[in-house]
Parts: sequence; C-alpha cells; structure tokens
Amino acid sequence: MTMRNFYSKYAMWRLALGVAGIALIPGMAAAQDKAAQPEDTGSDQITSEPIVVTGTLIRGIAPAGNNVIGVTSEQITATGAASTSQVLASVPQVGNFFNGLPAGVSPQAGANASNPINRPNLRNLPGANTSGGAQTLVLFDGQRVVGAGIQQVAVDPDIIAPGVIARVEAMTDGGSAVYGSDALGGVINFVTRDRFNGVQVDARYGLGENYKSVDASAMAGKDWGTGGFYVAYGYSHHDSVYGSDRDWVKQVNWDTGVPTGRNCAAPNVSIGSATYVPSGTGLAAGGPNACDFSDTVSIYPTATLHTVFARLNQHLSDSVRFDVTALYANRAIDAVGGTLGTGALSTGATGQATLTAASPFYRSTGDANAGQPQVVRFDYSPLFGARSATQETNLETWRVAPSVSVELGSDWELSGLFSYGIATTSFRNAQISTTAQAAALASGALNPYDVGSASSATAASLLRYAEGTGRNELFDYRAIANGPLFALPGGSVKAAVGYEHMQDNFRRRTTNATTYAFQDPTDYTQKVDSVFGELQVPIVGSGNEMAFVNELSLSASARYDKYSDFGDTFNPKFAATFRPVEWIAIRGNWGKSFTAPSPVDQLGVLASAVATVPAAFLRTPPGVTAAPGEVGLFVSGTAPGLQPQKATNWSVGAEVEPPFVPGLTLNASYYNIDLSGTIGRPVTSADLTDYYANFPQLYSVRPSGQELAAYLTQFDPANFNFTVANPTSTGQAIITAGGVNSPVLVSLDTRSRNLGTAKLDGIDFSANYVLDTSFASFDASASGNYRLSQKSRALPSLPVADDLAFNTPRFRIQGTLGTTIGGLRAQIIWNHTSGYKRGTVEFGQTKVSAFDAINLFFKYDVKSESALASNLSFTLNVQNVFDSAPPEFRSATSLGYDATQGSAFSIGRIVQFGVRKNF
Repeated sequence: MTMRNFYSKYAMWRLALGVAGIALIPGMAAAQDKAAQPEDTGSDQITSEPIVVTGTLIRGIAPAGNNVIGVTSEQITATGAASTSQVLASVPQVGNFFNGLPAGVSPQAGANASNPINRPNLRNLPGANTSGGAQTLVLFDGQRVVGAGIQQVAVDPDIIAPGVIARVEAMTDGGSAVYGSDALGGVINFVTRDRFNGVQVDARYGLGENYKSVDASAMAGKDWGTGGFYVAYGYSHHDSVYGSDRDWVKQVNWDTGVPTGRNCAAPNVSIGSATYVPSGTGLAAGGPNACDFSDTVSIYPTATLHTVFARLNQHLSDSVRFDVTALYANRAIDAVGGTLGTGALSTGATGQATLTAASPFYRSTGDANAGQPQVVRFDYSPLFGARSATQETNLETWRVAPSVSVELGSDWELSGLFSYGIATTSFRNAQISTTAQAAALASGALNPYDVGSASSATAASLLRYAEGTGRNELFDYRAIANGPLFALPGGSVKAAVGYEHMQDNFRRRTTNATTYAFQDPTDYTQKVDSVFGELQVPIVGSGNEMAFVNELSLSASARYDKYSDFGDTFNPKFAATFRPVEWIAIRGNWGKSFTAPSPVDQLGVLASAVATVPAAFLRTPPGVTAAPGEVGLFVSGTAPGLQPQKATNWSVGAEVEPPFVPGLTLNASYYNIDLSGTIGRPVTSADLTDYYANFPQLYSVRPSGQELAAYLTQFDPANFNFTVANPTSTGQAIITAGGVNSPVLVSLDTRSRNLGTAKLDGIDFSANYVLDTSFASFDASASGNYRLSQKSRALPSLPVADDLAFNTPRFRIQGTLGTTIGGLRAQIIWNHTSGYKRGTVEFGQTKVSAFDAINLFFKYDVKSESALASNLSFTLNVQNVFDSAPPEFRSATSLGYDATQGSAFSIGRIVQFGVRKNF
C-alpha cells in the first residue's frame, strides 16, 4: 500500500493547513533576505570586498526602490536540489519552476530540437518559452554568461552546481537600465563563493517508486589571506520515470477509460468509417485495438550532469585585485517520446499504410468492403522496441572570466571584465523515414500486419535520426567606474558609469527532413555596444534625519544599447526608498526594459520549416471535421521583420521590521508590467484551441493547390519533405510525400513573431520570523505571489483577452517551519499552487485542482573531537511526503496532467539521504 492510499486527503490538508497557520502567524510573507546584508555563508566565505547587490553597479549599497529576493546556501541545502533549476523551484516568483521538478529540458515531446533548455521565467511572462531569447536575465556573479540552444538561446542555469553558490538573488523588477537585454521580468543572479579553505566532500542518494538518483561533489581550496583559490566538481544523475511507472499518467477517453491510441503493435484497419482488426489471415469487423501512448513516454527523463568550477583571486597590491573564474559543464538528457509509429506530434514518426487489393499483404474483410483500399495503423515496437522514440540532448559549456579592480583613490574603483564562453548543444531524435517506409511498403519489404518480420536491412533504412547542433560563442568586455561624487547632509552621492561590448557568434546545423543528411551550417553574428550610468542620491540620511523622515534615497539609471542588426534602444529607470521611521521602508521604481531578437531569432527566418502531421493527431479548427487521409501542415521558425519586445515596469512596496516583535520581517510589493511586441510562437502545445481563437489569419482550412504552392515559395525547399501535387488547381491542395498523396486539411503558421501586447500586475508578499531561546532557535516563514490580472491582445485587430480567466494558476505560496537545536536542524516546507478553470471543457472537467506538496528536511552536525567524526553532517530530505499526484487534467491529447509551463508537477515521494565531511 502506498502512502498516497494510506493517508486521506483530509489528513493531508489538516497538516498542510497546520503548517500554513504556524508559518503565517507573523503575517503573510516570504523567506527573504535583506538585499544589502546577504547572510554569511560560513567561515569559509572570506572576503573584504564591498558587496555589489543585484540591481545596482555601485558597491556597498542596496539598490534604492527595488525588491530583491534572496536564497541562502542553507536554504539551498534544505531543498535537496541536485541542480540549480531545482533550487529555483523553491521561489514562488519563478512561476514556471515553482512547485515542480524542472528536468532541464522542455516537457514537450520532440521540443529538444528547438528549446532544449527549460528557462526560468520570473512573473511567468507570456511567450517566455517560445521566443529565441529569454525574458528573465540569468547572471553569474553579476556577469553575463554564454547562452545555449539550437532554435532558442538562453543561459542554462544548471551549468553551475548548487554547492558553489553562496546565495541566489532575484530582482523582480525590470533591469535593462543596468544590465541590458533580457531583463523584462527581472534578473536572477547566482553569487558564487569568493574563497574556500580546506576540503569538502558530500554525497546524496535518492529513492522513489521506480526511481533512483545520486549526486556528489568535492571542493578543495586554500585561502592565504591576500588571495585564495578553490576548485569544485559536481556530479548528478537520475533515472527516467515513464508513464507506465505512475498510475495517474494516461492518455485515454475519460468517459470510457479506453486508451486513445490506435497506432498499436496489434494494427487497426479502417475502410471509410468501418473498423476491422486482424483475425487469422483475414480481417474481422470490430475493434479497434487500443493502446495507451503515455506508457512509453518518459515524463521525467534521465539526466547526467558534470560540472567543474574554479576561482582564483589575489590582491596584487593594496589597491589592485585580480579575480578569475572558470567553469565547465556537460549535461546529457535521454528522453523517450513514446513508441516509433505512434504519430505523436513533434516526433516525425508515422505508422500508417494504405493497402490496395494489389498488395501482397492485403487482407480480405469478407464483406461488402472486400477489395476496397484499407488504411492500416500500426507502430514499430515489434521491430525497434516499445521505448524507441528516443530523444537525446547534450549540452556542453565552458567559460572563463578574468577581472581586475583598481582602487583609484577617494573611494573610487575602476573594474574591467573580460568574459569568453562557448556553449554547444546537440540533439538526436529517432524517427521513421516516411520515404523509406513508402518504399518498403511498395516493395513488399514491410508488412504492416507483421512489422517484426522486416529484415535488418529494411529496419536500417526505416530508422533514421533527426540531428542538429547549435554553437554559441560570446565575447563580453565591460569597464565600470564607481564611487562618491560629493557629500550631501544625507550622505554621499554615488555614481557608476560604464561601457560594454558584446559579440555573439551563433552557428546552427541540422539535418533535412527528407534524406536526414546534414545541411550546410548557417551563421549569424550580433554585436552590441552599450554605455550606461547610475546615480544614487541620499536626500535624507543619518546626518539630517528628522521626525517621520528617517531616510529618503533616490536613484536614476539609464542604458543605451546599439545593436548591429536592428538598431538601438534606450532604457531609463528611476527608484526611491523612503523610511518614515527606521523600521519601515517604502520603496518604488519605474523603468523600461527590452529583449532584443537573438541571433537564433534572426536565423529562424532562413530556417523556417514545414512539417506534416496526420489529421488524426491534430486538433482541428472549430466546426471542421477531418476526412480520412487528410494531413495538417505545421510551419515553424521565425517570421521576418522581428523587433525588440519592450516593457514598462513599475512597482511599489514596503518592508517592515517592527521593534516590538524582534525577529519579524514583513514584506509586500505590488508590480505592474506593460509588454508590447512580445516575441514568441502563437502556439505552445498540442492543444490548439487558443491558437484557433486568437490567430485566425495564421491558419488556412483546406487551402487550394494554387494557394499552397504560392505560400510555400517563401521557404527553402530543403526544409520540407513533400511537393504539391496540384499546384495550379483551385481545388483542395494535395501533397505528395514518399509516393503517398494526401489532401491538406489545414495549414498552420506557428512561426515566432512579435505577437502583440500584454498587461499584468500582481503582489509579492513575504515574511520571516526567528525566535531565539536559550535552548533552540525557531523560525517560520512564508513567501508567495498572487497574480491580480493579465490582459493580452494577440494582434491589434483582435479583442483583449483575460489570460488569467482560464488555464492559469493565480496563486503560489511556500510556507516553512523550522527549528535548530544544537547540531540538529529540522524543517517542514509546504508548497501550494492554486487550481484554475479550464478554457475548454473536456470530458466534463471545468476546473483543475490545486496542488500541495509537503517536504521535510533534517540535518545533523556531529559534535565530536575525533578526526573521523568532526565536521561531519548528515541530511535527510523527503520530497512530497504524501506521494501526491499532479492534479488530474482530462484531455484527449494530454498525458493525464497539465505539462504546460507554470503548472505543478511531481513524480511522487522521493527520499534522499546525504552525508558531508569537511577536512
């Protein structure tokens, strides 16, 4: 009996509400550090350098008016995270990761050929996972990092292991005025250890139902006072979890419980509307044979990650400091999109043959349909195995970043940075060649009624691999001078000015859709020169404070970026912090941000491709019914004429630390974002309901041969594997692929483009309470995000849509309750993602339930003087204690749960044991 069956929902909710109630005693809020005072990470974290906080270029100050959320190294350990993406899953503001289990790759089958990186998305902004660039900027130590990808480019957060992170800072306000492109939703900055002294090794082993994981790391370093060096290695690996491993994964008709699969190892036959199944050497009316495609899909794919990180810093003199970091990461993800021949979207696989009476494999029905052409649907499991639609993704990144800081006198500093990195991404996806299949069927080498009888030579001709590589090379040069300008009664006016030059060289090469031969590589270079500045003005401070005006600080920043391909952009930001009394801070900011079309976006215009999908696996437009043999055409890539997507951001909030409740911090912020020209694909999943409703001008139902032939002239013929059989006809278009003629049901243009506008607002809230006693320390916290509204207009000609009315969770919260008694740390964590209404009612389901996960963490530091037991600690993480399944999501095309970005996800209870030893 599983824990899920043992515990009732009542018991689970009783505990969850109890945790929430205790956590919320001090008030609704989040485990959030003060940005200006990051928590010390231990004696091994030695540095005399002034801290630069995310959101400002000026040393030693907090960014006025900004909301910066912090995650400490202790909190990272408590998550049990084996990757940096899993660390971000503990932050409610990272809407697409929170309360989930990020796999590091898109959950959509076959999407590794386009977006192999699961990118963090602060605010869960629309279009963030379909554009070529990112809407949340990811930094390491305040510096840009080379992005990876093939049809999208973004920083892979997992290239740095959690063990070397001192803290994570997330600035949830727009940051383009300081950092440039990609900071529409905010900035996530991973701050690494400055120094480490000694040797540290740790290892963790995790167990779940049909699941194992292991991760280990080692770090060694030396601190010699004026400098230090350390190097760290990390390794993590986990198994795949398949649909058959979890009873809540299913692709069925929810009214009958019968699986929706018809391309099965036991084939199905149709003649018009009549269905048959094999019987002896003939066919018998009835059926169909049903199979559940989800059984062979890896809902959480195998992943193996190796990381190396090194840092050297040295004071060359009293005024000169040299620092260099280097990293290397290699990540392999092995996913399975099901069985070859299922016809699943994005796999390119097919398992359908039309046999005439002349075929040697034709079987008689023995009724009025005898002699009529018959459509046989099958899969290739007898020949290649059930888990044969393999999808391999490999990412390799290395980067080196030396910097020099020079004290110029009068507390001014000049710092120079050079960063160079290369990221190489590749995919290899198994597919069935439609051309080879048609030839094998025509020659008699392939019997659709007995696929396993095919020869090894026939099998070799059928099984092909769609492959591709993306190589991104980033040069980044930056110089910044910062320091005080002059003194005011409230303090010193400080400023920073700088210049940055970046060059991004991207190369992509993929196989074609016909012969699977590699095409010529395509290259794109983007250059940007930037100048920027920041000013912090303390109007009121410790020197001139007055009644009810304890502090008033203003800041202004601006950045001008000139791109080599599309032009220039200017983005200002203004912010203020006001303290009526010392323990209340009121903050606000206003600014503009942007995301530039990436090199991948620009290359997508040339690489736009057209793929065919059997109509049986395609959600049709409203009022349209597919006829037997019809196909759909999917156009992917990028539409020409891209411009930057832009945003105006503003927020206002407050932080309260009441002196009459020592240890309590309350925090709340209201934010407002106005997006325009969002770069993204108009469709993000197999569910095309929203696409048909919002983009009527982007699809065509049953186009004529003339219309389709004219439309295809804008694409490279190498990027589609069919021809138009009737290019001069005014009747329905018919395409020829592999010798098979198919009428075109619908042509869908899903290329990335500037999509329109979106306006959204919401509230971040947080609280943290710590109570120290003579025998123990107790703490409670809560953090969350509530989305008030999100209105979008897909195109200027379309009406405004309420994006939060359907299919979107509005509310996310994490509550924690912990205690530290001597060397023991115990903590319980509650993660909650709200339910939502269905936009399209399927199988009677109008609402998707909320999801709650309870996690436990224990750590024990051994107190001993012996060499073996000293500096030794043990950890126990229990994720999803009650083995809760993701909320049920009824759909003809889904796997029984909602796999879209921002929906909660879990593979069940995982128990993880860990040990750490310092020498």
